[in-house]
Amino acid sequence: MPDPKWGTPGPTHDPAILAGFSARPTDVLITTAPKAGTTWMQQILHQLRSGGDPDFYSIDAVVPWLELPRPGKTVSEILNGFEALADPRIFKTHCTFEQTPGVDTARIILSSRDPRDCCVSFYHHVMDMTDTARRQAGLEQYRDFETFFEDWLMQASWYRNVAGWWPQRERNNLLWLRFEDMKRDLPGAIDRIIKFLGRDINQAQRAAAIEYSSFDWMKQHADKFTRQLSSDEPVFKPGGFIRKGAVGDHKAKLSAEQEARILAKAREWLTPDCLQFLDLADATN
Repeated sequence: MPDPKWGTPGPTHDPAILAGFSARPTDVLITTAPKAGTTWMQQILHQLRSGGDPDFYSIDAVVPWLELPRPGKTVSEILNGFEALADPRIFKTHCTFEQTPGVDTARIILSSRDPRDCCVSFYHHVMDMTDTARRQAGLEQYRDFETFFEDWLMQASWYRNVAGWWPQRERNNLLWLRFEDMKRDLPGAIDRIIKFLGRDINQAQRAAAIEYSSFDWMKQHADKFTRQLSSDEPVFKPGGFIRKGAVGDHKAKLSAEQEARILAKAREWLTPDCLQFLDLADATN
């Protein structure tokens, strides 16, 4: 059995994959909380690696979800598939720092997002999934937002992710970006990523990465980001998944009491300097 540090088995989390994964110095791991810009970062990094690739079939195929079980495949088959990938490999993971393999070997890029927006975005994420995809992911069909909210707050995945990675932020192999800054200045964020990775990118390749990572392009090609099952069936209903990508979208959904509870929990879990970095310090006072 894998060491308990790798977490508990679930529909989207296989500890045996994490325990058996062998990281390389050329690997890049995207380590975000759900709905904090994970797919966006997958797209950015794939475009930078490829020099601009508008023709990929599925983002999950070119940037795999590390800890995700694959129906019909053994752990050994999954790991062998990872080993066969050409460098530089890119993986996404929703693991905490403690659960992420290769933290001393791979390069790590983390994007964080306002927990209020993450909460609302994840609600729409779950509700926009097909019934089949929701069952495979072990997620509920919530009867209302209030029921979802209580579950999201109890699960605390956003808080565990941010609290675990914050003490590691000064690592030379870690780049931490804020979703809000990326929305404000995507070219600037891409330049920071290029510098961090030490990539030799020409202006045409940079321009292609910016274009193909824009919200409009991703929205127009949403099918590339919704094919995440073992079949060709989309995970989301038409119009789902690439929804808004907005900053401050929580204002239209959260009640004042719900917002206060999210921020109060942030005060419990996070240090003052982390709250300041996330622009939550004033909101939590």
